[in-house]
Amino acid sequence: MQNATTYTNPSDYAAFISYRHLPRDAEVACEVQRAIEEYRLPQHVARAKAPAETTSHTNGMSTETAASNNDAHSRQKRRPGRPTKLGKCFRDEDELAASHSLPDSIREALAASRTLIVICSPETQESPWVQREIEMFGQLHGRERIICVLAAGSPEESIPPILKTRMVPDASGVLREMPAEPLAADLRPEAKAKRKAELLRIIAAVAGCSYDDLRQRERVRKRKHIALTSAAAALAIVVIGIFAFQFHRTSEAALIAESKSLAAQAIDQYANGEHLQAIETALQALPSSENDTSRPLVPEARAALEKVLALDPDPDQPWTPFYLLEADGEIVDVAYSQEGVWIATLDATGAVSLYDANNGASLGTATPDIFALESDTVPATYWFIEAMSPSCLIMGNRTGQGGVVCANPLTGKSLWKMHSAYALATASLENDSDSQNFGLLAYGTHSIAASLIDGMSGELLAGAEMAIDQFPRNTNLDTFCIQDAPARAYYALDTDLATFNLADGTTRQDTVSDATVQSVRCKDDLIAFTAANTEDSSDGTNNHPFSISVARNTGDSFETLWTYEGTFAVTVSAKADTPEPFASIPKIIDILRCEEDLVLASAGKKLYVFSLATGEIAYEQEFAASIVAAQPCFVEEERYAISLALSDGTLNVISPLLDVTASTDSSTTAVPFTLDGAWLDEDNYGNPVAYLHAVDQPNRMYCYLFRPFYDDTVAEELTLDELLAYARQAVGQS
Repeated sequence: MQNATTYTNPSDYAAFISYRHLPRDAEVACEVQRAIEEYRLPQHVARAKAPAETTSHTNGMSTETAASNNDAHSRQKRRPGRPTKLGKCFRDEDELAASHSLPDSIREALAASRTLIVICSPETQESPWVQREIEMFGQLHGRERIICVLAAGSPEESIPPILKTRMVPDASGVLREMPAEPLAADLRPEAKAKRKAELLRIIAAVAGCSYDDLRQRERVRKRKHIALTSAAAALAIVVIGIFAFQFHRTSEAALIAESKSLAAQAIDQYANGEHLQAIETALQALPSSENDTSRPLVPEARAALEKVLALDPDPDQPWTPFYLLEADGEIVDVAYSQEGVWIATLDATGAVSLYDANNGASLGTATPDIFALESDTVPATYWFIEAMSPSCLIMGNRTGQGGVVCANPLTGKSLWKMHSAYALATASLENDSDSQNFGLLAYGTHSIAASLIDGMSGELLAGAEMAIDQFPRNTNLDTFCIQDAPARAYYALDTDLATFNLADGTTRQDTVSDATVQSVRCKDDLIAFTAANTEDSSDGTNNHPFSISVARNTGDSFETLWTYEGTFAVTVSAKADTPEPFASIPKIIDILRCEEDLVLASAGKKLYVFSLATGEIAYEQEFAASIVAAQPCFVEEERYAISLALSDGTLNVISPLLDVTASTDSSTTAVPFTLDGAWLDEDNYGNPVAYLHAVDQPNRMYCYLFRPFYDDTVAEELTLDELLAYARQAVGQS
């Protein structure tokens, strides 16, 4: 209503709209004004040359209709071929002030208006200005040009009394007041269904033409409009159909190209060890289901998803990417629990992150207060974590404020903390890997102590402390080992070996080599150890002498049973033309308890298996690069295998008892990284698993799983929906 135009120029108005200034009446007045001003008369609509009256009934109300008038405006020439507008309406929006006479602007507008439209409601009769406007218009033009528009109430209570009578001469020529039925239209809310017809009735009266003729012309015009609209719509549908077909072809081609690109990207991610990311990319290249038509099914995309899911073992790639772990800082240590099915990483920011070992899903991250960064902190040297049991994760700080914390990864709760302990290393029991107890090596100002600790409570079960004048210049934390039958612990101090008798608390120190002891493992009263001076080679070349020995602890000394001597070299690996040296120091990997006890050892790029009792070499092999990690797997009483990770990114599984594994590449996979760290173990199904740390990606840990291929392996056939469901489950999507 507020946007309706108010015209105050008295220059030939089609209608003067008189109304009481109430919201309801004003709204009807605006509606009538818009209808008149926006309407175009159809061509050849006849206008009556003389006033005529027709009667119609609206909701039981009889109305008087004027068919034509003979003033100059109704006889104007109409321009051929173009519909004519009726003209403007005068509608005063201002409430007139109390006065006995109409303002000049109102008088002029009434004189220039061809029609008077009175908006009628029960309150209309209370307005003196409506009454005066009716009276003046009647004096100027006669009452035949007055139209009543019913906005509310009944005709009896809403139409002004002055319009219900008229002066008619009797037989003698005397004017007498007689009842009259004014021309009326019904725009009350309850008459909403016929509102358009009523507005057309008003327009006909204002135009001075027949309502029936105007209605008929309107119907013809409407039919033409519908026909033209239908034709235009049909043409538009044809054009849209053509464009839609072309767009569909273009869109489909674009989607096919996109799916092929995503498939290639997924294969590249898979080749780079980003297994879960590759699955997510391959899923984007495929429709969401067999019934999804929004994306075409591209064979390359399906093949890519089957490849990255590794549903069918590839004989050329027995080690397959499993998942990728990422930390905020450089990963400096890893702890893995096969039984607990979890893996933890420690990064250089002091954050310990826990993951589900089955799929790499994050289980949470925390920053223990013992891993506070200080100006001189070297995280890779000072901090460590170790898995002692499924429910025991040990975290320790070797310097600074020190401290040892034990948490249960299965519940996420801290179990206990040693505030003042300076732990050098921890170790599982050599002869009881299932025990929740573990060994702790700690040091003080002038002493070093080995203790047996209850992993669940932190209680000290047994221990022994040795006084030392000065901490050794060269020490290898891999030399700490412990067992509980007999209850002893060992730790190397340069060329000496310290023995801690946990049962009685006594200690002793024995010289066991001319070179620095690098690694120690024990079984019952036997110890196996390696020794080498890694700083400089004896002959100035890349050949470092080393020895592997087994000795018996007699109680007061060590009796050497055998010694093997050899040399090892620092090898250089290169990926992306970047050479990376790796020095694999001589190491006792494990003492295998098979049909015959065996010593598994490595030095540089060489792998050895010795008889524990005699020192006889049961297996020996040299590889192209240094051994970063080695671990027994598939161990049974009469057979065993060894999983390997080399610095050039080669992963392998060999069985010294089967020549085929040593002479072929059937268990070898080359990953696209140069390695400076690797942790090997078995998953909860007994398959070898490798966690790899790349030189150029220090904050990442890649997990690879060994999936052996057998000649009788049958490829599994899956429907698309089954394939998609398997992939979504793998990446944790619903």
